[in-house]
Amino acid sequence: MFNNSITGYYSNTKYVFWRKPVFNKLFLFIKSRVWLLPTIFSIGSFFLAVFVAFLDQFINLNDTKIIKAFLTIDRDLAQTILSTIAGSLLTMTTITFSTIMVVLTTYSSQFSPRTLQNFIRDMVTMRVLGIFIGGFVYSIFSLLFMKQESESYVLAVTISVIIASVCVGVFAYFIHHVASSVRVSKLIEQLSNDVLKSIHNKISKVEKSDHVILVTSTPSAYKFSKEIEITNNDFGYIQLIDEEKLYKQACEEDYFIEIHHPIGSFLPPDKLVMTIHHNGVADNKELEEITLGNERTTMQDIDFGLQKLTEVALRAISPGINDPNTAIDCIRNLGLCLKKVSSLDANYLAYYKDNIVVLSIPQRPFEEVLRSCFYQICHYGQKDISILEAIFDALLEISTSNTKEIIEKTVQFSEYILEKADIHSFPELDQRSLKDRKKRLVNQK
Repeated sequence: MFNNSITGYYSNTKYVFWRKPVFNKLFLFIKSRVWLLPTIFSIGSFFLAVFVAFLDQFINLNDTKIIKAFLTIDRDLAQTILSTIAGSLLTMTTITFSTIMVVLTTYSSQFSPRTLQNFIRDMVTMRVLGIFIGGFVYSIFSLLFMKQESESYVLAVTISVIIASVCVGVFAYFIHHVASSVRVSKLIEQLSNDVLKSIHNKISKVEKSDHVILVTSTPSAYKFSKEIEITNNDFGYIQLIDEEKLYKQACEEDYFIEIHHPIGSFLPPDKLVMTIHHNGVADNKELEEITLGNERTTMQDIDFGLQKLTEVALRAISPGINDPNTAIDCIRNLGLCLKKVSSLDANYLAYYKDNIVVLSIPQRPFEEVLRSCFYQICHYGQKDISILEAIFDALLEISTSNTKEIIEKTVQFSEYILEKADIHSFPELDQRSLKDRKKRLVNQK
């Protein structure tokens, strides 16, 4: 399930509001289809083999002596070279696939099942598979297109040798890429960059637009007398909301569009997705720009990126792995990301036209995001003083040079941590360390 159409009901009339936001949905489609890029490479290789076969016939028919003097290969030798290259590339493809499966097993068992998509959807991985499969397809079809009456082949074998040489270099790079990918520090850096990119995009949208405002109170539809309630036909996670197109539709039709669930929410069938408030007659226009899918993505879902970092930290402090230093590294990166997220602290993202709200999208306030990042780590790491100290250090990082509201929320959460950890059971030195960090946090108010 990639997209769900959304249906709305008003009186006895059924409206279907669905349209593809071209670029975001296309990018999401490409990223979620591992087979797509290798298929494109394979099709391209097939057409290349056809083109080279015709070109070889042209060279043979026109007796191009200069080219033949350097590149002519008899049919038997050409068949031997092409069959050898095809077998070698198939072997390299098999080894690559086996390596990918080993990496996926490592990601799932050592890090988090949610991090699998970070490797399998990596463009390097898909390109490597595409190059190997494409080279194999080219060699096989070049063999197929060889004719018995032709005495020599010029370009088919030459290009196949070039492709094989490229594949060897790509394979060496892929081994380096795999060795880098299985390092937990590399994964944490990648997860953090994904979150920071999503945060930056949202902050830029708010700061650069004169009609987008973060608000804490619920936007009201006081001037509208009618409404359409829109529900979804199927279940799934909200992956994308095309806010600009919804805003444009609301401005053109004089609507107030109220979305009821934030990005990343799971919606069961027949769940109320959004309400369209209006005064006139709502005709059957394409007002819906919400993408549902069977898994969350980090394109717009900041919380999902933070959840990945949290899960890596939880797996690191589990008894089976017992790697608190990795958990501490995750907590530090969570603190860095949460400091950026704090600038988006609000309950709603509101779009205005002439000082009148026309579109509202709910979002989680900072205190909820903060708790969701750390409450599980606090629970499973409550006996480990290094984990608790790292969380306090992250809270200190968040509150440094921040607003009074954010500092107050971090102080409140620090009290929750101390209650959860029951620090009175700790040695005196550990208690003093935590209390000192709590004092430094309070002094920033």
